[in-house]
Amino acid sequence: MQVRKNKETFSDPVPAHWAGKDALQSHVLNTLSLMFPAGEAFFIRSVKHFADRVKDPKMQADIKAFIGQEMQHSMAHERFNQSVAQNVGNMDWFMWLFTVPTFEWLEPFMRNYLGHEKLHQWALALTAAAENMTAGFAQSLFQPGELEKIARPDVRELYAWHAAEEMEHRDLAFDVFQQVGGDYVTRMSGMAFAYGIIAAYVALGTGYLVLKDRNFPWSTLPQQLVDLFTKENSLGRVFLEGMVDYLRPDFHPSQQPMHPEALAYLEKMAS
Repeated sequence: MQVRKNKETFSDPVPAHWAGKDALQSHVLNTLSLMFPAGEAFFIRSVKHFADRVKDPKMQADIKAFIGQEMQHSMAHERFNQSVAQNVGNMDWFMWLFTVPTFEWLEPFMRNYLGHEKLHQWALALTAAAENMTAGFAQSLFQPGELEKIARPDVRELYAWHAAEEMEHRDLAFDVFQQVGGDYVTRMSGMAFAYGIIAAYVALGTGYLVLKDRNFPWSTLPQQLVDLFTKENSLGRVFLEGMVDYLRPDFHPSQQPMHPEALAYLEKMAS
């Protein structure tokens, strides 16, 4: 595992509907992208808290690489978000609602005032579940024809790079969670909270973007909603299938092999 940089600047404003012909999926991804920087900072904090418990040199190196990768993802998506904002409008209210109650109120209260070690494990369980979710999204992006739906080369490069690295480090938080004594009940409660809160905020942000979108194809909305949860490689279907898979007591992220196209992409970046 290594840290790679995405240097796309998105100097030309990114259109609101950039994810192929599906306007709804574009708004879902725009909302997720807004959530990535703060979410990935939380993932870093959750893993870093237990870094001194890990004795295996390779895993120690992977933790450092994981932190570096997540930092790079955050910076790239901040640039992307600023570019998209020129076409979708100001979302400061959403960012306040996502970050302040979750990371400025709830997280410090749980970590500092309750102070129980199980709560740190629970935060790590949230991270492991969320990483499984994003890795599932990433796997779907490398299915035949999916990346090609993104017409803009700079946006396509951003999502290919981010997705490939999500698959590359998908095991890390889960493995650290197991090493520090995480149990199935904690893993499941972390999953329930992670999947629930992400789904709620994505629904809120997407709904707002759709309602203010003057060019949204309203006549196709019912079919877009159906496709979002039933069509192969659609975000909703991947979300639900990943959640069901994660429920298995013997689950491990490595049971889903990394897509060969993602491996080829990372090898190309290294060359």
